[in-house]
Amino acid sequence: MFLRLTVSAVVMTVVSLGSIIGFAQFRLRSGATGESVSVKHNGLDREYRIHVPENLSADAKVPLVVCLHGGGGNSRTASVMGLTPVADREGFIVLYPNGIDKHWNDGRESPMFAEHDQTIDDVGFVMDLIERVCKEHPIDRNRIFATGVSNGGFMTQRLAIEHSETFAAVAVVIATMGEPLSKQFEPKSPVSILYMNGTEDRLVPYDGGPVAKPLTNRFNQVKGHEDAPRGIAISTDEAVSLWVKHNQTKPDPKIELIPDTNKEDHSHIESKLWEGGERGTAVMLYKVIGGGHGLPGGSQYFPARLIGYSNQDVKGFDLIWDFFQEHTRQPQAPADKAER
Repeated sequence: MFLRLTVSAVVMTVVSLGSIIGFAQFRLRSGATGESVSVKHNGLDREYRIHVPENLSADAKVPLVVCLHGGGGNSRTASVMGLTPVADREGFIVLYPNGIDKHWNDGRESPMFAEHDQTIDDVGFVMDLIERVCKEHPIDRNRIFATGVSNGGFMTQRLAIEHSETFAAVAVVIATMGEPLSKQFEPKSPVSILYMNGTEDRLVPYDGGPVAKPLTNRFNQVKGHEDAPRGIAISTDEAVSLWVKHNQTKPDPKIELIPDTNKEDHSHIESKLWEGGERGTAVMLYKVIGGGHGLPGGSQYFPARLIGYSNQDVKGFDLIWDFFQEHTRQPQAPADKAER
């Protein structure tokens, strides 16, 4: 028993939050999609991938979706997570930015990445890429969206808060909101937002707390922050409440149970939708009851004892795109034009 626990602790240390999402969650089903582009930003060499479906009309303006990889990943792993086929089917462009050292400065103020985060402006990088793509392609600025998983999900949350005027809707997957960001939560505009989180996530706890808390303080230590080296997240429900209040939606959600079609994944999904928000915004929660640290529809990339169970009742990116389609940015009403 002791040997088994020791091995599990070592495995969790080696395949940390970053490396898990980076190479295992979405085992490369095929080659990377899109075209790789190198750019300079703030004097640093950066890279991104862009996927432009072949069947796009040359004249019509199209949506843009920014898709952010998890910690330990890169633009290549993001490009094979499953969003590219949806883009080909539905007709939108996907931007896959690449973090530095496989990490996003997502606002958690993680002690483990403190020096990195003080020097890397990932928010500015992503926003500059959006402007670049909008100049090079016929993008509908009322249909700019963002999504990300884990570290990329936290980063998506930061983008929505700090650049709410740009994004019509965002989707945060297996992530919530860094505690420091929650204390500075003042988006300028309403943004439709979707959360997709598992209640048994072993890395990003549904009810908040330390992210990827070490199994023992002997591992992943940062002096003075042994219990939370990767920062602290607020609970999913608290993050939802912040957006419900900000978007001024109806207080009571529509609740539905998604059919539990797979009885072997140890999980099922309850959806909650808060509608009627300012400028047509909404807040959606896909609560994966019994689910772990994975995008629904993805593979069981590590044993459940390490990351929890992967739900197989739905395809996560299909649900996300459905939400995006329904929440194009609406213009401000005349009475609302005064700055919030």
